[in-house]
Amino acid sequence: MRFQNKNVIITGAAAGLGRTIATSFAREGADVAVIDFGDASQTRSAILAEGRRCEIFKADVRDKDQVTAAVAGAADFFDSRVDVLISNAGFNGHYSLIKDMPLDHWRETLDINLTGTMLVTQAVIPLMIARKEGVIGITASNVARRGLPYRGDYVCSKWAILGLNQTLALELAQYNIRVNAVCPGPIEGDRIEDVMAKQGAVEGKSVAQMRKEWESAAPMNRFVTPEEVTSALMFLMSDGASGMTGQALNVTGGFLMT
Repeated sequence: MRFQNKNVIITGAAAGLGRTIATSFAREGADVAVIDFGDASQTRSAILAEGRRCEIFKADVRDKDQVTAAVAGAADFFDSRVDVLISNAGFNGHYSLIKDMPLDHWRETLDINLTGTMLVTQAVIPLMIARKEGVIGITASNVARRGLPYRGDYVCSKWAILGLNQTLALELAQYNIRVNAVCPGPIEGDRIEDVMAKQGAVEGKSVAQMRKEWESAAPMNRFVTPEEVTSALMFLMSDGASGMTGQALNVTGGFLMT
């Protein structure tokens, strides 16, 4: 198992992709600390069912004090050894043209997706520097490499995350800490159904029309699965990717190739 007896912190693991990531790490031998604002009890049960330890720390990633307390709790749980951090917590954003977007909508999305990622990473870095070892993974998006009308707040937050990813990689390489990201396309599940409904509402299209349009944009003619995104992320976190840092892998069914 690639992560036997490793200690992993993951944010945004109450459901969806985050739960798949957390459970997959447990299946590969890791103990997991979940940081989430929602109810992550089902994720904890799934991890325990894999025979690994799990603890939940509730925090809003926008709040520095809450993040600091949650990471401190996770550090105690792990006796100060954190091998992997997965910053996965995110918000789908709001749905309007930039010219019409209220400032509070813009700030909310960037606070969760960008500032939240920075705060969690900032809190974990000292634990990794102390050991001169660690790996950090960030969930970005295919829209980190393209624009998308009506999603300006979300798009900009994900573009900025790739800048954060590369900057962290440069700053932390001297401490033997690698930092990489994944850029998923639409991922099958409840979350994308909600996105298609809201995107379709502003574009005057049905969910079925949105699905057909987005699926046909990918050469594989389908959405990716949580397991496929997780597989790419876990490779980046593993020793198999020991020569990779500052990278962002597309997992989009071929929709993005560079």
